[in-house]
Amino acid sequence: MGAMKYLLLLACACCALAGCASGGAPPPPKHVFETTYQDPDAKPMQVRGAKVVAAVMIKDPAARRRAEDTLAKEITALGGQGIPMYSISADTAVSKEGESKTRAAVEAVGATGLVVMRPVDVNHRTTATQTVSSDDMYGGYWGGYYGIGWADPWVDKAPDTRVDIVVTVETFVFSLPQNKLVWTGTSATTNPKNAEKLVHQLATDGVKELRNLGLLAQ
Repeated sequence: MGAMKYLLLLACACCALAGCASGGAPPPPKHVFETTYQDPDAKPMQVRGAKVVAAVMIKDPAARRRAEDTLAKEITALGGQGIPMYSISADTAVSKEGESKTRAAVEAVGATGLVVMRPVDVNHRTTATQTVSSDDMYGGYWGGYYGIGWADPWVDKAPDTRVDIVVTVETFVFSLPQNKLVWTGTSATTNPKNAEKLVHQLATDGVKELRNLGLLAQ
């Protein structure tokens, strides 16, 4: 199963995990860029009015279209003209001929920027959780902690655990006139709800990072 297609099932998976994990439901989605890199010689990219291609490298054609549409929409919201890669080139061949065709298609529309996302890993992470006693334990022993303690005594118990789903995605921003990598970030998102929301969050956070680094000009 393709990584992005797998992401589309995460909402159902999270619900299933809530019933299976003794520690309860997984926490809300959490996203963070674990590593980032910027080219010190790269010039700021002009976004407003510019054509920027949105590419998501996954094999599932339907999932790819949905993800690239979402990413292109985020680029357009910045004032640029987001162009889904599939709309100008659906080629995924790794050969020189495939690359040449895709490059010709991108250059034909006059794009000056390219944003690429690629899911690289999907992992299940198990975390031990603490069992917290009721507030009644802070009252008296009789009519309080006595009943709580003996209702659930410790007898060679396995630790309570929670299972989280962690999705790792690479994001690259290229300046086409410079043919240079401007910025890249590797993100880890815990318990994403679905692929579209994940792409939206990655695009939003990536833009913030680029602005903070002075790599985007509007």
